Amino acid sequence: MFSWLQPPRVPMVIAHRGYSLHAPENTLAAFRQAMDAGADAIELDVRLSRDGHVVVFHDKRLDRKTDGTGSIENRTLEELMRLTVVQGPGTRGTRGKIPALAEVLDLVGTRAGLNIEIKTDRRSRHRRVDIIERCCELVTVRRAEPVVLFTSFDHRLIRELKRRFPEMNAGLLFHPLKRVGRSTVALAERLKAQYVIFSGTSLRKYAVGRAH
Repeated sequence: MFSWLQPPRVPMVIAHRGYSLHAPENTLAAFRQAMDAGADAIELDVRLSRDGHVVVFHDKRLDRKTDGTGSIENRTLEELMRLTVVQGPGTRGTRGKIPALAEVLDLVGTRAGLNIEIKTDRRSRHRRVDIIERCCELVTVRRAEPVVLFTSFDHRLIRELKRRFPEMNAGLLFHPLKRVGRSTVALAERLKAQYVIFSGTSLRKYAVGRAH
């Protein structure tokens, strides 16, 4: 079984939104192809539908990546699953559907790790708590805690997640243009997050040393 606390190798190969070069990003096809290609883990994004289901989609709005329009949070799960995810450059004409997180967890099982980035409205604590509880419930019922790493740019969300579900793995995301250092690692320690994630251009030797 994959475990974020004991990775199969370092560095790991993590497929960003699945194998999105050959299949539409954040679709079951992209995740399946990533595993077939040997990825250690898969990164994906989740949001809440209007009726409170956790769905896998990056953007706040549907316009760029589907044949629908408007905010994803204004659509029910049933409405979202009727939409078609529009192919991107290099996806060889393939199309896909917006999956529910439950479908992805069942597809991946213990075959690969899942880095689940939680997207939400930073102004609404209610929405943060709602998506945290629903995500963790889906993971807990499948006993998938070792396989899942929850991440977010919203550090208040990670604080809330670790307070409510301390057994879950968590990581802090930092904006690529943000200069990070020792204080970044100290923040992760205070929030009991196991991972700190930032772009290579922001990486500093002293931050790596502080993390280890």
